[in-house]
Amino acid sequence: MSDNWITIWDNTAEARTIYVSESITPLTGWEPKDIIGKEGFEQFHPEDRDNLHKVHLMNVYNEKMSSMVSYRYLTRNSSYIKLETIIHYCHDVIIGCNYLYDENSMEHKIRANTVDEVFVCQPDGRLEAAGLWNDQKTKAKPKVAKEKVWQDNRLILSQERQFCLILNRFAEDLNIVFASNMATELVSLDVQKAIGTSFFDYVNEKDAHYLDSQIDLAREQNMVVRLRFDWIIDYENNISEPVEAIVSSTDDGIVMVTRLAPRMLVNIPQQ
Repeated sequence: MSDNWITIWDNTAEARTIYVSESITPLTGWEPKDIIGKEGFEQFHPEDRDNLHKVHLMNVYNEKMSSMVSYRYLTRNSSYIKLETIIHYCHDVIIGCNYLYDENSMEHKIRANTVDEVFVCQPDGRLEAAGLWNDQKTKAKPKVAKEKVWQDNRLILSQERQFCLILNRFAEDLNIVFASNMATELVSLDVQKAIGTSFFDYVNEKDAHYLDSQIDLAREQNMVVRLRFDWIIDYENNISEPVEAIVSSTDDGIVMVTRLAPRMLVNIPQQ
């Protein structure tokens, strides 16, 4: 039985659920239709909700592409299971890769050492920062009122644009099964037509082997990997966009959060 699944929430203060993968059912008893449309915090233990609101606000405010938090999750039979979720901020959506929590497992340790930061909701109500990479982009004062971030369920804070893909982990071509709408604006991807196509259709052939091997690390080692490559927009006219991506993996798919990368210009002094 799978011990993980994917959740996508909208980027509102309530974090309403807009997608849940099927592996949630054997683990929690919930079917996706039971969860979709609900405020995400309804599924969390009441004593963890305040801390998870704080994590959500900090992730959006600081645009964190990979953080991890452990907490208690409500099952259909009214009991709770302990989860850890890798949270990928992705502009208009928030993607969560959810795993059963086992602090002694190798998979947990690998995940904790490859995300940007780790939070733990303690039973006594404390929110513990268990691991933080030094990130100078983190804003110095994350304690900001949510009214400065969202108004009328709309994001009002100026944020970097990003898009998300979910890839079929069992297909050699890593076919796209989900793409967020921002992909159209950033890399001219027709989201509807892209479903079912290979991820490698949008990658330069010379980079395909490197990308495949790195994604394999995420798939086989349960680690977060970081990629940089050119997204091919038009082969015939040699048009591409350099992008950066963060990748994590569940049994229900490979999650890739992508943003535009600055073009790197190197001045080589003449001899």
